[in-house]
Amino acid sequence: MSLLLASLSPSGTEVLLRSVDAPAALWNSLGRNIAPGQAHAEIDGSLRVPIGRFLASRNWLGQALTTHACAVDIAPALAALLERGSAERFEIDALLAAPPASSSPTSLVSDLAAAGFKRDLKGFQLRDLGHLLALSHGANFSVPGAGKTTVAYALHALERARGRVDRLLVVAPLSAFAAWADEVQECFDEPLRVARLTERGALSADVVLVNYQRLAASYDQITSWVVDSSTHVILDEAHRMKRGKAGEWGRACLDLAHLATRRDILTGTPAPQHPNDFVALVDFVWPNQSNRILPDSARRADPPPAAMREVSARLAPLFTRTTKAELELEPPDRRAELVTMKPLQAEIYEALRTKMRHATNVRPRERAQWGQMGEVVMYLLEAASNPALLARAVTGADGVALQWPSLAIPPNSDLGEKVLHYGQHEIPAKFEKLVTMVAANASDGRKTLVWSNFVGTITTLADQLLAPYQPAVVHGAVPSVAEDVDYTTREGELRRFRDDPNCFVLLANPAAMSEGVSLHHHCHDAIYVDRTFNAGQYLQSIDRIHRLGLAPGTQTRIRFLVCRETVDETVDERIRIKAERLAVMLSDTSLVTMALPDEEAYGEWVEPDDLDVLLQHLGDAY
Repeated sequence: MSLLLASLSPSGTEVLLRSVDAPAALWNSLGRNIAPGQAHAEIDGSLRVPIGRFLASRNWLGQALTTHACAVDIAPALAALLERGSAERFEIDALLAAPPASSSPTSLVSDLAAAGFKRDLKGFQLRDLGHLLALSHGANFSVPGAGKTTVAYALHALERARGRVDRLLVVAPLSAFAAWADEVQECFDEPLRVARLTERGALSADVVLVNYQRLAASYDQITSWVVDSSTHVILDEAHRMKRGKAGEWGRACLDLAHLATRRDILTGTPAPQHPNDFVALVDFVWPNQSNRILPDSARRADPPPAAMREVSARLAPLFTRTTKAELELEPPDRRAELVTMKPLQAEIYEALRTKMRHATNVRPRERAQWGQMGEVVMYLLEAASNPALLARAVTGADGVALQWPSLAIPPNSDLGEKVLHYGQHEIPAKFEKLVTMVAANASDGRKTLVWSNFVGTITTLADQLLAPYQPAVVHGAVPSVAEDVDYTTREGELRRFRDDPNCFVLLANPAAMSEGVSLHHHCHDAIYVDRTFNAGQYLQSIDRIHRLGLAPGTQTRIRFLVCRETVDETVDERIRIKAERLAVMLSDTSLVTMALPDEEAYGEWVEPDDLDVLLQHLGDAY
């Protein structure tokens, strides 16, 4: 009988297939089906197959070997991965049939103490821990601020004590690194050593932190470390990889999943835009199983209400969640502050909407492929908040032409002249309202967190209108770590906002700070100058100041500045709809009362689902 040799590459990222007189027909079939681009490899050469593709093709490969009467000799490391995959399929079948039995809180407390874990867990955290421990791999979808990092460390401590894992890799946004480094001191009698991948000697640490960008860039280095020992891999803010194989971050995470001894994901907003957002997350926790776990209705472009209930029922055994209500916090005082545009702003907005209505006059079937809609949203949001930001569309940025020249505003046009000289004639209505609100808070000794998606807005407010309140500033251009002692850093700005009694304002960009930062001990007021269609980003940002540990009786005030008869109202409605969907899927009605607003996949200006309502706002003729 002919023979095929299969082994794992040194990096653990690929399977090497070598022929020992395997039939040429089988060899060519392997090239066509599981090693695209290598179909014409020499019969005495080797095929290199990505580990994920190989494991996903196991059934096909078995049938092909039988058809061609060919045996396979599988190296032990690869055989272990195949056996683990088979066991997980059986586990999924069992979990979908009946939920797992959790450990009792009393036994968990005793086991944690024996494992050197010293922090006292609240009842809901023990419940979440018990559920996760009953699973080989798990998902914690608790609301931000419920202590997911603490529960994750408790889970890791117990898995280490059991001898199942030796070390931990945490993939997280940079803004969450401080929480992982700080929490370890509070959780362990003898704290584990935590290091960022970029630090010298990081790979000798007990816990290695890496952000999503660097995971993709340093994939081979990381996977070699993961396969070298029994490694627990956690994705924090896992919605960052929701694009899955379609995105660089998601692809790296899904490939890494096959090599981890235990996998867990943490996110309070697992499907902020659409139930299909669950697919990549499920495939990380249970590789190649999302088609078996999620109902087909979840993948429809406009899923019916019943689809949300189906998703909830199918996922229920596989995740745990602490709801906002279980934190027993005072509900936030949420209110939209409606403002009316001043005359010149109204002229600019209507002229821009008219120009975009003509530019977007395309057939419905073309819209799904029309990536420029993101710029439509950006320009409209700028016009609704601060028309001066549109100067970029008139002059370009740094001498570089816009990606969408058809929407550029000619400098010598009436609209262009109004935009370029806008700041000489008006202060935007939102800005006036914001200054009044911040001043009132400051007079009461209250600090205010101000959110905007536009760095230009943040800079203008910091340098001019809010300068008397010595604002701290956090956005994408503010580095997390300083290369020079004189550099401003995110950590330094957050520390100044928390500790400096003269700093009454923090101006922040949701893409840079909607995750991993706790401000609830110092700030109880948040104002949104603008919001996008990104529901998850909005929900995450609210929980910077409304989270576990808030002093009893503390009132949290959330305000949204909404310009009448603009895209602001369209965004507000879409966020509400997305909140209702997520609430059903997670069985958490508090998400609806919160009423909702990825960098690569994190922060699309407009999702395909949002196109129709956006075009309605533009007055689309179709």
